[in-house]
Amino acid sequence: MTLLNVLAMTLAEIFGNANFKHFAGGAGHRGHLVGGFVGYLGVMFFLVKSFSSASMLWVGAMWEGMITLLGSAYAFFILGERFNSWIQYAGLGLGILAMYMVHCGGEMC
Repeated sequence: MTLLNVLAMTLAEIFGNANFKHFAGGAGHRGHLVGGFVGYLGVMFFLVKSFSSASMLWVGAMWEGMITLLGSAYAFFILGERFNSWIQYAGLGLGILAMYMVHCGGEMC
């Protein structure tokens, strides 16, 4: 259940980030600003729920891994953003590998 809370927290953060990006880009309006704040309220709600059943160390590592994977996918596929160097893509891959390793713990998944 904690993994689902972390996933929901990640999706709420992506929602908030996307709204803030539209607002900051000049094309946005107050609705995007409100949407950004609503997204971050969702982050706080699911963060508290996650901490009720898992350690801060695990939640933090999984959240960073998921936001790296899903946030980058949103930026790449939806916003059309790209890195400048292959080494940045390699770093993204290492972040995803780290999330997998933290999730598996001492056991092979």
